[in-house]
Amino acid sequence: MAGGGGGGDGEPEFQIAPMIDVLLVLLVFFVMITSAEVLKVDKNIVLPVSPNAKTREPEMAKHEMAVNLRFDAASNKGTLVVDDRTYDNWSDVVPVLQESRKRDERLRIVVRGDAAVPAGEIQRIMNLIGEAGIADIAFASSNK
Repeated sequence: MAGGGGGGDGEPEFQIAPMIDVLLVLLVFFVMITSAEVLKVDKNIVLPVSPNAKTREPEMAKHEMAVNLRFDAASNKGTLVVDDRTYDNWSDVVPVLQESRKRDERLRIVVRGDAAVPAGEIQRIMNLIGEAGIADIAFASSNK
């Protein structure tokens, strides 16, 4: 009984084309299942510590937008950074937030304030988020 086909009497050839096809299919699959929007966080911010901090809800992750508040020691004020853009005039961020809200009705703003940022600056950004018509606000903190 002969097994398989081919009938050749030499070494089998290594076929690279089917392997590339499988690789491309996997690549397309992983690109399709990943989120197109990545939460842009500022790695230079030292988050406040809270022993009761909870992990974020995975199902809401694609509906979140980060608002980063860096601490400027020279002026003792916060510096507003949204989508890798620094805003000197904080009011300019309101139309950006409104546009994001139009694209996603379930939008949640995650305020990532440095631990040294004065509370008045946090209140100021919360007022601007409210002006943009967004009521779902979360605050980032670390539990370590």
